[in-house]
Formats: sequence, structure tokens, C-alpha cells
Amino acid sequence: MNLERNYNSFIHQNAVVHKNAYIDSYTAIGNGVKIESDVYISKGVKIYGKALIQAGTYVGENCIVGHPQRSDLSKIVKDKQEITDYESPLITIGEDCTIRAGTIIYSEVNIGKKCQTGHNVMIREKTTIGSNTIVGTNTVIDGNTIIGENVSIQTGVYIPLYCKIGNNVFMGPFSKLTNDKYMMRKIYDLIGPNIEDDVSLGANSVILPGITLKRGTIVGAGSVVTKNTNENDIVIGNPAKLLKKKPEDWK
Repeated sequence: MNLERNYNSFIHQNAVVHKNAYIDSYTAIGNGVKIESDVYISKGVKIYGKALIQAGTYVGENCIVGHPQRSDLSKIVKDKQEITDYESPLITIGEDCTIRAGTIIYSEVNIGKKCQTGHNVMIREKTTIGSNTIVGTNTVIDGNTIIGENVSIQTGVYIPLYCKIGNNVFMGPFSKLTNDKYMMRKIYDLIGPNIEDDVSLGANSVILPGITLKRGTIVGAGSVVTKNTNENDIVIGNPAKLLKKKPEDWK
């Protein structure tokens, strides 16, 4: 580490920082954090809890990694605890990831290798993201969600609690998944959509709670999906209806 550059940084005595990692100034590295070789931590980054940042990863300016979950945050505030002493459930960011400026990642998140986020992304707790996945600028993932490998999530996508997204999925700009059947305060189990492998969602499409989009489904831009699909359906409209099957040469 270049001590001249990061004299204004705080590194907890129980943190482990590889000698080949770069820690810029005005950063805070908390209790139990482990940073591997060739990691680049930019100015103003905060990393809390038992976070593991694997080799070759870049974390952009003013990111927060390991943000406390609600119950943990309440305890920290009540006990007036130093947040850098907080020990969270493990968060892992895999090798060769790019986490761009302004991203906030909560505790108990697992991100695979070679993933990227855009700017100002929010990833809430208990989320798993597979390798080679892109999470676009201003996307919100509200937690308790499983996302597969090679997924492309474009700008402004919203993914609520309790969703499952398969491999090789494309989510167009400002597409939205929903998990609440009632638009009011009503006792109801939140059920997110199940998006199977190789599904593509057009820009501004909306998928209603509990819907399953079967493998290979294509949803047209601006469509609102209210019913389950079959494999390789192309659906369009509000409510979305079957246009045709996906041609063989598109697979």
C-alpha cells in the first residue's frame, strides 16, 4: 500500500489487506475485511463487516460494501457502536469485478467473478449474483434474490424481493419485476417472478408478481405480463399476448 496516498484512511486492526492491494485516501476498511492482491479501492470507499474482496477487483469512488441490514443497523445505532467494528454476515465480491462509483452493496451478498455494476447501483442483502453478470446504472435489487450467470441488467431496472433470474437473461432498460399483488397495505406473501434461462425483457416491460417466464421467452418493449409463458414465446402488449414462437435461428 502507498502510505503517503492513504494517510487519511482508516484500516481496522482485524482487517487483512494484501501488500499488492491499493487503498486510496479517505477510505474506511472495517473489522474482518479481507482484501486480496491487485484490488484497487478508490477514494472515499467504505467496506464494513466480514467482506472478502477477491483479487483483481476495482471498487470505484464512494462505494459502500457490506452496508448493515436493518436489524444490524438498529443495533449499531442503539449501542452507539463504531460502524467499522461491526461484523456482518460474509459478503463476497469475486475476482476481476468492476464496482463503479456510488454503488451500495449490503451484507450477505455473493457476487461472482468478472461482474460489473454501473454507477449508483443498490444491491440489498441475501442476494446472489453469478459470474459475468452486468448490473446497469441506477438499478435496484431489493434483496433475497438469486441471479444467474451471464445476465445483462440494463440501466434503471428494478428487481424486488424474492425473485429468481436464470442464466443468459437480458433485462432491457427500465424493465420492472414486481412482487406485491395488492397496491395497498394488505397482508400478502410477497412473491417475485421466476425468470428462466435465456429470457429477454424489452425496455419498460413489467412482469407481475408470481409470474414464470419459461426458457427462451421474449417480452416486447412496454409489455405488461400478467400470465405465465411457455418456452420460446414472444409476447407483446398490455396485457401481453402471444405474438408467435421464437424462430429457430434466434436460439
